Amino acid sequence: MGFLDYAAKISLQRDRLKFKLLVHPNFMYPTLMPEAGTYTLRFPEPKISDESIEFLGYNFPPDNFGMTRTGRLFRAMVSHITAHTVKELPLILESRSQPARFVDAIIRDLYVDAYMTAEHPERLADLAYANTLATASIKKLGNIFLPATRVMAALLSKVFGGRLLEGLREKEATMVADAAERLHEAKEGLSASQVDGVVDVEGLRETADWLLGRLRDFGPFVEVPFLPHTENISPCRVFTEQPTEEEVIEETFPDALKAIGGEPPKKGGIAACWDKSDDIEYLQAFSTRQIERAKEEKFLNQLEERLRPSRFKSIEVPPEDYTEYLRARELIGGAAKRLLNNVIQATNFEFEDIRKKYGVLDLQDAIQVVANKSERSDVFMRDELMKQSYAIIILLDVSRSMKASALESRARAVCLAEAAEGIVSDMNSCAFYAFSDRLYVLKDGSETFSRVRARIGGVPFYGNTYMPEALEAAAEFLRGQDATQRLIIILSDGYPFGYSNIYESLKETNKTNEERGVVTVGIGLNTKKMEPLFKHSTAVYSQKDLIKKVGSLFIQAAQEELT
Repeated sequence: MGFLDYAAKISLQRDRLKFKLLVHPNFMYPTLMPEAGTYTLRFPEPKISDESIEFLGYNFPPDNFGMTRTGRLFRAMVSHITAHTVKELPLILESRSQPARFVDAIIRDLYVDAYMTAEHPERLADLAYANTLATASIKKLGNIFLPATRVMAALLSKVFGGRLLEGLREKEATMVADAAERLHEAKEGLSASQVDGVVDVEGLRETADWLLGRLRDFGPFVEVPFLPHTENISPCRVFTEQPTEEEVIEETFPDALKAIGGEPPKKGGIAACWDKSDDIEYLQAFSTRQIERAKEEKFLNQLEERLRPSRFKSIEVPPEDYTEYLRARELIGGAAKRLLNNVIQATNFEFEDIRKKYGVLDLQDAIQVVANKSERSDVFMRDELMKQSYAIIILLDVSRSMKASALESRARAVCLAEAAEGIVSDMNSCAFYAFSDRLYVLKDGSETFSRVRARIGGVPFYGNTYMPEALEAAAEFLRGQDATQRLIIILSDGYPFGYSNIYESLKETNKTNEERGVVTVGIGLNTKKMEPLFKHSTAVYSQKDLIKKVGSLFIQAAQEELT
């Protein structure tokens, strides 16, 4: 269980089709983006090195204690963000100005805290810990020069950390105290709504308008402060990069816990708020991800070395989004199995050796052999492909021109990938890449398909179409395979693009691959543009097309390699 699986497990939103979950080390802060009745959640992944663990802008020592602190933050982040997908307020402020976004966020966060207190009190310790760490990491207010930023940072500390920071001017301190009181009253109303189900929206709008008016007195606004484990509103520079001492956390944690509706433990200190099982579960996720990351770095480094020099801007593993994979998988139904059956039937028809010396026993033949005391051993039905002879790599075009049909492109690629999984006997001889002007490894030969499905859902569609370079990368994978039949299956709209003479480069790449005994099968997604580019190609406009055409095309290409 890595971080994606762990985030899905502890998510408060249980319907995986209502939100898309992305976890990646390149993300700095979490984001929450509504999209047509669903949400896209982007979570940063902790990064560990020999020197430190980096997460949400914090640095922790790379030991069990540091991982435990990171785990509390990770759980707080997932709890807070996914709670927003469960409990959503109606529109409070129509304005999207910076102060309005701050006010809107703080009221929605209070609503989430009220919900968590009522429904998930076991999560409050994580939230309070994250709030404590965040508010303790705010710069000294004297070093924040804009009054508006000072006031907003101080208000976050007071409302969610339970303490007023020093360094405010008199007018600013009065405003923060008044605002904290109004927001406390709003929080009580939101807490009551968890019982009767009635939210006083008009009262919240009145509070929001009042707070917005008071904030505007301290303008101008150049940034919107937010706590690192909550949704990213805008670039924010109010936090120091210096690590916070654990003694400070111990001292201020009870105030933060009270501020969000929890009760500090009467004895045992801060550690008494967590069960050991919580930390053990996170440490397991952390350990699993470390092992996975080491494997990924190994095959990425090897691939970069073998492809050097390359025009690709990067060679990487994409973010993981299992929900988007499920949506693509839902579109294909049983198409992958039908496609595999078609390939098997075509193979049984094409190849001369229609009997096998292993597999499913043909009972009638076996009885005859025994009765006649024959030395024949080919008494097994040929009901499957000779898997040991194939090495296959699938390439999916994820350039900008493919974005409009991203879901169906993913679905058809998943269909082919699952069929390929049934054709090869050794998953080491099967790989799956996506490409634009970057190369994404969706499945390396050293990985199982079941482990990497979420990458298919997370790969982004943007950038130019470096098709020749993608084919070179695929051929490089196949070069190391000890198989009699080596195939590249490429799915694209047939528009190589990104630099001059790209079509000439594609012709040269195809020629080189053909000389090496590599056969390329071009699948045009809703287009015939692949037909002039590849000797073996077809256009598919539906899943039915894919099942009908690809089986015979696959065998045609495989037969050519054998001749």
